[in-house]
Amino acid sequence: MTAPNYKIIRFDEAAKMVGKGRSTLWHEIKERRFIPPLSLGSRSSGFIESEVQAMIAARAVGFNNDQISELVDKLLIEREVQAKRLLEAVAA
Repeated sequence: MTAPNYKIIRFDEAAKMVGKGRSTLWHEIKERRFIPPLSLGSRSSGFIESEVQAMIAARAVGFNNDQISELVDKLLIEREVQAKRLLEAVAA
């Protein structure tokens, strides 16, 4: 089994990719209109780059806020599934 290629990008880089400020991005995360970051420690967070790219693609094709919220839910489920698969493969 091949492990997913996760690239973690920091909050400021993700905000720059989507062309939004930090406070706007935090507001969208709170409203489930953007994928939440991963905790990288007590005072740092980051995003999986492919998830940020999916959010950009969804906006590019005209997803409305309800569709974006559904996408966020699907991405979070997929994040968990992929992480469990990776951990199972490592433990085997």
